[in-house]
Amino acid sequence: MKKNALIILEAPWDLRKNDQNVVSVLPFFQGLERLNGNFDLYHSQFYETNSFEMALDQLTKLDYKRYYIYIASHGYGNRLQNIKLETVLGKINNKAQHKNIVGVVIGACLVGRNTSYFGAYTESSNIVWKFGYKCAVNWLDGTLLDLKIFDSLLNSKNNDFLEANKLIRRFRGAVSLYDPTESIGTDISKIDENGKEHEPDMAIKDSLTLVIQPKGQGHKAKDYSSELFDIDD
Repeated sequence: MKKNALIILEAPWDLRKNDQNVVSVLPFFQGLERLNGNFDLYHSQFYETNSFEMALDQLTKLDYKRYYIYIASHGYGNRLQNIKLETVLGKINNKAQHKNIVGVVIGACLVGRNTSYFGAYTESSNIVWKFGYKCAVNWLDGTLLDLKIFDSLLNSKNNDFLEANKLIRRFRGAVSLYDPTESIGTDISKIDENGKEHEPDMAIKDSLTLVIQPKGQGHKAKDYSSELFDIDD
């Protein structure tokens, strides 16, 4: 058994009419597991609150030094699939009382706009960081970026969790191949000069949410989203 466990909780995507469950992030992360080799991978689907909680309970039964949680689902403002974001974050916080959950990626449209929730639920737990999307993110583009995030962050050392700057450098490494002005999603419900709603591309530098709370006394959760594309000194 390795030190790290990556738990994937995925809701069915239903990307094609009358053809549910046709896509999944799982094969992508199975490839990362074989390539990276420093974590054990667990995956389950969820449909509503009860199945989410059951999957989280089942997949965290073993004792790993560090757990990473990846939620992959549709997002609608402050909801993940059919569950309130607060409910999901609360369930993860409850689990973090007994398991060392250090990082959470929410691979879903728009929920990254709830920065205050990310901060509040990080600060009320021992979880070190949370990452998400403010845009209506393209499925493949978001999945590939999530892969890069985990590929970088799963290599974190114990000392990295004590300093925000060290974690930010790992996140910057994950996004370094992206042009910050390019887009992986759209900004929904914008109003143009004619008063009509449209969905313009959103620059990736404006599309991502990162909240970090280093381990140790005196640290509080802080939004570092604007620093993801800063160049290190």
